[in-house]
Amino acid sequence: MIVFIYGTTAEAIKLAPVIRRLRARGNRIQQWVTMQHTDALVKVMDQLGLGEPDVVIANGANGRPLRGTRDVVSWGTSVAGWLRRNRKRLKQTLPPDTVIVVHGDTMTSVAGAWIAKRLGLPCAHIEAGLRSGNWRHPFPEELDRRIVGTMATVHYTPSEEATRNLAKRDNVVYTYGNTALDAVLDHGDQAGGGEEPFGVALLHRFEFISNSQLVDDTLAVLQESPIPVRLIVDVFNRETLEKALQKTGGDRITVIPKLSHDAFVEMLKQAAFVVTDSGGVQAESALLGLPTLIHRKATEQAEGIGRNILLSEWDLGRLRGFLTDYESMRHGLERPEFSPSDIIVADLVSRGYAD
Repeated sequence: MIVFIYGTTAEAIKLAPVIRRLRARGNRIQQWVTMQHTDALVKVMDQLGLGEPDVVIANGANGRPLRGTRDVVSWGTSVAGWLRRNRKRLKQTLPPDTVIVVHGDTMTSVAGAWIAKRLGLPCAHIEAGLRSGNWRHPFPEELDRRIVGTMATVHYTPSEEATRNLAKRDNVVYTYGNTALDAVLDHGDQAGGGEEPFGVALLHRFEFISNSQLVDDTLAVLQESPIPVRLIVDVFNRETLEKALQKTGGDRITVIPKLSHDAFVEMLKQAAFVVTDSGGVQAESALLGLPTLIHRKATEQAEGIGRNILLSEWDLGRLRGFLTDYESMRHGLERPEFSPSDIIVADLVSRGYAD
């Protein structure tokens, strides 16, 4: 049996192509969630057709999305308590061929790998091996990946560089890309048309949102955009971004609520450019050939860099330059030769975890 442990909307989006393929083959899977994103996760699970979770390990921080240190401590205590109460029963009832699958670089990735270790089960890590080389950027994601890497027994790496980073590990499987590619292509790759040009901004990482001066300065520069910008907000970044936006006094930016993944991808297909700090969006933009500025100090992913994607390193001059010359970075969509999700499913089958 295959158990997927996840807790954020991004994890759900990137795991959905793998889950869909396993279900199509008639495989038995379970979804155990930690609800880092609480209501937002439930909503996206429904939108993606993932259904109800089989097990709720924790309900965020007393029913709230995790926002600060206190919430993380409360959530972590809930996860540890759940395992303490259920460990003996799970060890007795889970089939011997069970594998726990985690994804990426969240606190749930760490929790899931730890749960697998405590249950004496193998752990497969999707999107393994990515490294920025600087534990502070992105924080805490860089540390999360490294910790999971020490506990996982199978490592699904999305790039050649990630594969080299795990050269000394056993059971490293190169997937020729990120499952985010399948999340886009499973819904088609044709863009709509007819809208006036617009840019998209999605900025939500803790290291960015917690830097108030950087937030203010970034939105001020985005107000200089030659075309309107749609700024996506959610429960985690809305208050910070809306307060900063009021200070700019400009009218180039329109705030819109977080979209379903399908709707967001359709918007990306029509956008003139995107400014983001999201690793998932980086993978999607690389696939679509969309001019993109990754607004981070460092990125652990190489997709699209030097082609249609530019790393800002939080240099506002670089952001200004991108806004005036983004069109020169546009490329056509290049459908990949391999499906990362297909490779993962085939490997799980070869190891006896799936049929």
